[in-house]
Amino acid sequence: MPAFKPKIYIKDESFDPIYKSMDPPFYFKSRMLPAILMSLGVIILGTQVVIPLVFFKTQNKISKPVSSTVLGVASGFRDFEFFELKRKEKETNPLNGNAPQYFYLTVPKLKIENALVETNSKNLSPDSSLGHYLGSALPGGAGNTFVYGHSVLPWFYNSQNYKTIFSTLNDLTTGDFIYINYNNKEIKYVVESKELVDPEKVEPLTSYKPAYLNESTITLMTCWPAGTKSKRLMIHAVTSVATV
Repeated sequence: MPAFKPKIYIKDESFDPIYKSMDPPFYFKSRMLPAILMSLGVIILGTQVVIPLVFFKTQNKISKPVSSTVLGVASGFRDFEFFELKRKEKETNPLNGNAPQYFYLTVPKLKIENALVETNSKNLSPDSSLGHYLGSALPGGAGNTFVYGHSVLPWFYNSQNYKTIFSTLNDLTTGDFIYINYNNKEIKYVVESKELVDPEKVEPLTSYKPAYLNESTITLMTCWPAGTKSKRLMIHAVTSVATV
């Protein structure tokens, strides 16, 4: 009978996390890389969407860094000039050198109250006020007063923010009222029509009504659809003969 020879078992440690040596490339790909990507995603979401969203919904003035975020660009807050007005600047001169620097616009239906309008403005990116086109009629006088302002996606509309102030301009319909306070006199306009045109077809010095009627009119213009820059929406309103 052969002598008993005990068997020797050797533990396979290749799958034992206690004894197995760490594989750095595998650990980085399986643990570190997903964690880094998730952290970057959270940071980008916070800085480019969540924080700007809070600013857009709560602040009346938006800084350039915030307006340049992904959400700002997508919703229409990015810096923008009405280039179609720029090409006509050299052709225009103020109608009245003694005109006040500002007047005020109120549109009850849009909850706009005493919005600041810069008279004979040369600023084609009106971020701190609305712009009155240089050379167009002064409020209350015979002719057409041309006022322009920004719009963004209507969900971000804030009547106190000049980046968003005309975002709901399309809600105006025939018979709605627009008020101008000019030199402490209130001028009441009644909306007659609206039109959508290509930017290059905007004519800010064109009279809305025939000159012989001697009527005072106003046009409010913004980019449309709100949040985009492809078209221009214009609201036309009329009042009685000059009161200024």
